Amino acid sequence: MKLMLSKVIGWLIQQKTIESSDRELYEYALYSFLVSNIPLVFLVIASILLGKLLEGMLIVLPFMIIRKFCGGYHAKHVYTCFILSTGLVLSGFYIVNYLNCNYFIMMVISGISIMFNSPIDSHNKRLDKSEIKLYKRITEMLIVSIIVLYIILFIIKCSYYAKYLAMSITLIAILQVPCIVKNRVLFFEQNKQKNVVSCKKY
Repeated sequence: MKLMLSKVIGWLIQQKTIESSDRELYEYALYSFLVSNIPLVFLVIASILLGKLLEGMLIVLPFMIIRKFCGGYHAKHVYTCFILSTGLVLSGFYIVNYLNCNYFIMMVISGISIMFNSPIDSHNKRLDKSEIKLYKRITEMLIVSIIVLYIILFIIKCSYYAKYLAMSITLIAILQVPCIVKNRVLFFEQNKQKNVVSCKKY
């Protein structure tokens, strides 16, 4: 993909659309845009082919918006990210259609987990204290809004669509689990090392 993007940017430079000195900036911007939007475009197409465009949007849009603030597992390679995102959302379709469970309780438990553990810091983007506070507040507001929307859909007898909102929140919580486990392991290892150092001093 990066080779293809490099050729596109090279062509734009030849056409004098952009300056050669800005090559790296445009390559990074275009790469980030594609990584963020290719899964969305594919999932919209998949939803249309399945005849479930609205249902797909009820999973994908909350998923992408909330994940931007709450954080969670991110694959290192764009292809892995693409396959994982697509697989999870398609799994969501399958679960909603074939699994009979209390989606409201599932969503509330997942929402509480997300609010408690967010935001999850990323190696690619470290957050300062003010950003952590802001992202946590936004995450909490978004989760509460989705829960309220679920209740409204249930009241107006659109519980079928409400299930997809619940699944979106659940998928977000699932993708936070690897990061939560990793952070806990690192925390215990660091404490263990500190205790070993303290013992050596005495």
